[in-house]
Amino acid sequence: MSELSSYQVQLRQPLETNQIVKLYKLISRGGCDLYLHQNQLITDAKHLPKLLSFFLCMKMEEPLVLIIGGERCAEIYTDIENLWAANGAVSTPRQQYSEAALKNVSSVFV
Repeated sequence: MSELSSYQVQLRQPLETNQIVKLYKLISRGGCDLYLHQNQLITDAKHLPKLLSFFLCMKMEEPLVLIIGGERCAEIYTDIENLWAANGAVSTPRQQYSEAALKNVSSVFV
C-alpha cells in the first residue's frame, strides 16, 4: 500500500553530520521517498549532497515540512523521530493520505 504523509518539524538544535548520513541511509533503503521543504529550499533525501546542503542552508528558527511517500511511511517517520530526538525536534502531523485517497484526487495538500 502506498501512502503520503507530511509533518511540520521544529528542530531545537542543528543536526550533526552523522545524523544526516543516518537519515540518508534510512531513506535510501527504506522503500519510500522523503522530501524536506523550508521557504525556498527543498530537497530529496535520497541525494546526500543536496540533503547536506539543505541542512546547512536552513534556518533553525523556522519549522520545516517533511513529506514522506511510499510504503511504511509511519514506520519510517518513527525511525526519523528517534533519530532526531536528541535534537529536541517537535513534530506535528499535517496531512495523511492512503492509497485509495490518492487515487481519488488530482492534487493534494501537503
